[in-house]
Amino acid sequence: MKKLSFKTLILASIFLTGCTISFGGSNTPSVSGVFKSFDRGNTWITKSLFLHSGGTGTISGVNVINLTFDPQDNRAIYLATETDGLLFTYDGGDSWQKAKQVGNGRIEAVAIDAKNKCVIYATFTNTVLKSVDCSRTWAEIYIDTRADKNVTALAVDFFNSLIVYAGNSAGDILKSTNGGTTWQVIHRLNNPITKILINPNDTRVLYLATNNNGIFKSTNSGISWIDINDGLKQYSGSMEYRNLIFDASQSDGLMLVAKYGLIKSNNGGATWNALNLITPPATADIFSVAINPQNNKEIYYATASTFYKTTDGGQNWITKRLPSNAVATYMQVDSNDPNILYMGFSNLGR
Repeated sequence: MKKLSFKTLILASIFLTGCTISFGGSNTPSVSGVFKSFDRGNTWITKSLFLHSGGTGTISGVNVINLTFDPQDNRAIYLATETDGLLFTYDGGDSWQKAKQVGNGRIEAVAIDAKNKCVIYATFTNTVLKSVDCSRTWAEIYIDTRADKNVTALAVDFFNSLIVYAGNSAGDILKSTNGGTTWQVIHRLNNPITKILINPNDTRVLYLATNNNGIFKSTNSGISWIDINDGLKQYSGSMEYRNLIFDASQSDGLMLVAKYGLIKSNNGGATWNALNLITPPATADIFSVAINPQNNKEIYYATASTFYKTTDGGQNWITKRLPSNAVATYMQVDSNDPNILYMGFSNLGR
């Protein structure tokens, strides 16, 4: 079989997906979608093959919001998109399929039952959807009567997978104890909820990230909440949220991405310390970050044009040009093989 040139693949993607792909100022095209590295970010390849009933296509025009990995299977990944609904792969990105019943639209968050890989939850505008058959069919399990208040965050308890948490753009935190059959509001923060994290070592410990009001923590499964922002106030712009991830190599490790930069806590938010970056604080927008789950001194992040890597906890950084002129909106290290990184790209208004 003859190999297609890169230009041919780009033209094919425009034809097959109906998306217009723009190009940046250099020779690197502004291709969105998913890239994968097998050598800790030294080189990247696109993972764009799309399988559908009519044959094959490409996801190279898809804007990526985030990637959610099945906790039982690191090759099963769910791709939340800006306008193209929910995509998934069961072979580590070698091929992608669409969750047909979900339809087109913005998916903010996906959560997977850690004990049953076929039980999947996804947000869709002001609703929560659930599949119990590995994405073949979906049903609405929560609808907010306020059509302008989107569900923006989801998380499933690892210990008791019938417990599901959701957050919305109004600042409400909801909880279900029966897999989404019924819900109750357990707290209101009056600021959009952007992420919910459940500590895998103790699922009573929850973290909430808000849009611009900081980070909140519960140690009793959401019954009560405290803000853990005192240590952040010394860093200008730390309340302007970009992302929050766990440091999987520590029981209470967190990494916050904010306008200030990268800010880390080793004790569940009791204290925070900023990483020394090459760029001065609050001068470069960081769009994605990842930590090696087996070695927390190995950290990666991306700005609009540059990929950064440290192997000594931030004392020294390696910089490389990103493989696309689109924005690297999501990044993750494979939980089983730290040589493997995934990066999702979006053309943000370009």
